[in-house]
Amino acid sequence: MKTSSIKRFTLIELLVVIAIIGILAGLVFPALGTVRNNAKKSKASSECQSMKTAIIMYESEFSCWPANLSGSSDGVVSDSDYVKMCKVLTGENAKKMVFYEVGVGYDESKGILDPWGRKYQVILDGDYDGKIKNSVQAVSAVNAVNNRSGQDLRTKVAVYSYGVDEKDKLANNINELAKKKKLVISW
Repeated sequence: MKTSSIKRFTLIELLVVIAIIGILAGLVFPALGTVRNNAKKSKASSECQSMKTAIIMYESEFSCWPANLSGSSDGVVSDSDYVKMCKVLTGENAKKMVFYEVGVGYDESKGILDPWGRKYQVILDGDYDGKIKNSVQAVSAVNAVNNRSGQDLRTKVAVYSYGVDEKDKLANNINELAKKKKLVISW
């Protein structure tokens, strides 16, 4: 009778290897989440810039903003006007011109959505003086981002996303999001 001299792994050795693989996987997955979130922030930043450019191009072509600001004294585009504005920018205008090419983040009923599935915030220069002023949202956001206070935003269009943490739309929360570098902005 021959005895086999082949060495095999014991059950304990296999369990130790599986446990080590589990621990390593547990260390890698949070890092992947951070990378994924940074990619979303980068995409949102790019889309903010693209939307800002599309709005400025529309205004240059038609000599008016693509959103109705009649109900807004501070230039903030309302939810219903945002949907209409998105339709106008994507080709539903008098000249059938496409100013913004839509991708995956477009919903007919909600408009252009950020990577987290929420609408972008848009503020327009309602009096055409090249500044966004008197907007609690815009001024508090720009002050928090640029570490300054009491200054108007010197642009005709501001587009931003609350990022991953849209808990509250109050100005204080905008300040907190901006300080934590979670607010995605176009300026």
